[in-house]
Amino acid sequence: MGSPGVATAAGTAVLVYLVLSGRLCGDGAGADGGRGAMEVEMISSAVSTAAAARERRKEEARARRRARRGRRWPERAPQGWGEAVVEAAKTVRFAYGETLGKWSLGELAFGINYYMRQQGNLQHEYAGSDSVPQGGPRAREELISLLRYMKLCMYFSKKPYKVFLEFGGYDKSDVLIKKSKARFLKPAFTVVRERSSKCFLLFIRGAISVKERLTAATGADIPFHHVVAKGGRVSNLVLGYAHCGMATSARWIAGQATPCLSKAAAQFPDYRIMIIGHSMGASIAALLTCILRENDRLSSSTCIAFGPAACMTWDLAESCKDFITTIVNRNDVVPSLGRVSTAKLRTEVMASSWVHELREQIQQTRFLGFVNRSVSFMRAHVPFVSDPRSKIVDANMLQPYTSEAEIKPSEDIHCEVKKRPSLVCWSCGSAQKQAIDPEKHTRDMTNETDVDDRTEKSDTEAAAQKLASVSLGASDDEDTNREDNKSPPIGTDEGQAMEFQESLTSKQQELPPSGPSEDSLQLYPPGRILHMVALPAAEPNTSQQGGQEEVVTLYETPRHLYSKIRLGKSMVGEHYMPKYIKTMELLIEKLAGEDIDGDQLEFL
Repeated sequence: MGSPGVATAAGTAVLVYLVLSGRLCGDGAGADGGRGAMEVEMISSAVSTAAAARERRKEEARARRRARRGRRWPERAPQGWGEAVVEAAKTVRFAYGETLGKWSLGELAFGINYYMRQQGNLQHEYAGSDSVPQGGPRAREELISLLRYMKLCMYFSKKPYKVFLEFGGYDKSDVLIKKSKARFLKPAFTVVRERSSKCFLLFIRGAISVKERLTAATGADIPFHHVVAKGGRVSNLVLGYAHCGMATSARWIAGQATPCLSKAAAQFPDYRIMIIGHSMGASIAALLTCILRENDRLSSSTCIAFGPAACMTWDLAESCKDFITTIVNRNDVVPSLGRVSTAKLRTEVMASSWVHELREQIQQTRFLGFVNRSVSFMRAHVPFVSDPRSKIVDANMLQPYTSEAEIKPSEDIHCEVKKRPSLVCWSCGSAQKQAIDPEKHTRDMTNETDVDDRTEKSDTEAAAQKLASVSLGASDDEDTNREDNKSPPIGTDEGQAMEFQESLTSKQQELPPSGPSEDSLQLYPPGRILHMVALPAAEPNTSQQGGQEEVVTLYETPRHLYSKIRLGKSMVGEHYMPKYIKTMELLIEKLAGEDIDGDQLEFL
């Protein structure tokens, strides 16, 4: 027992002793008046001392929590292996809390797949009225240049460094910096000189190794600013938030590359600086460009980001449109992936009726039925599995646990879904089963009565424990309402389900349209966004049996489209670099054909 606990126990023992001794010696109080006054003074001093000690412990706990919050996420790369291990452990805890800590196994295994099929292909939303189609010889020339840089980025990330130099036509004298070994918050990068285009090219590798993936998983939001300078003077200061791991990596690369780039820019003043990356490397490249442009010698830095992750808030992303070009391929999900957008997706998945379909699959599939019975057995016989507050992974595959923070009343539709997930999930078949089997309904009512009796008994026991803990002064205010927040029984009648669905529909109609500044911590892809959208052809291809040919079109898309995750079967596969190269080649071929048709029409 620690020293605070010993002091509390000692103070309580002294208080009880003095009270009992005062009661036993009450008859002699008139003779020993001085002794009684002394005992009263001792009691009051003991009570005040215990209260002061308790307040001091609470203040120390608050200070420790504030200190942990203040030093939670780093703003610089770790200096040694010990600091790297500590920060990596924080990253693992954060990644677990954002995935399995919030999503149940059923939502991950079945809910997302069901919602994706229910949602359908939403790629046509990127070709809406707010998007600007890109075409003509200028767009084709830009795509040819982007395709070459995409291939160079792939060779640097996937091939040996010697093969990368041979493909780009570089020799050893063109290599300014080479950091091929990646570490946690220290990604691999290189700087080469390209004589043909008079550019210094800085390539940053994406998340390939485990250490680089830990960098990408450090997804907390940290403050980040961008100083816009014109003519050697500060014209604007843009404040916002950025992805912690990527911003920290960008600052580390800036410290490594700034001296070399400044010297090279002074030696070759007619050369430009271009920073290129894919996936996590693209997001780091965008943040690094913002940092380098604050240097007068490096103010000409530009960036090409292929499939960057959402890495900065709205104002920062808008301020980069003049010098950052983002390319997105079809259904690539990474540019929309962030903490806020993932929370919105979870709310939508919880509101869908994926559990009803899962129950049908369990009844039709032997394997799923066996898994369901096994999970039910474990929940009934293993204590730490049935306790949703346990640190072990919850085995409740069919119903997500509703935490205490999600039970607070609110008028928003998301809070309504979070408060009553069991009703949304199971109300589809409860009324039918009760009507078909009245005996089972009677048994269910008996079981519910038993559950209510047990709940009442547990509430009585909890009240008794609370009274005892208050009398001893050893409990805090954090554990007083555990039993009051229990979820109601799953079984509900059809009228309550219909009433809830009607209220849900009315609140959906009353919700205002979401704007770009709705959530200050929503992250977006940076700069000017070019999206390669594949849509079904207007005239289906009759040569193939029942198949439709896709037409790829290039659009400059607005940023607010990337605040929502649009699911698709190929949303992960289309993020890889070979898919980007294939789509760009198709688009270049299409634009070349349009140019030839236009020339023929002009000739005629």
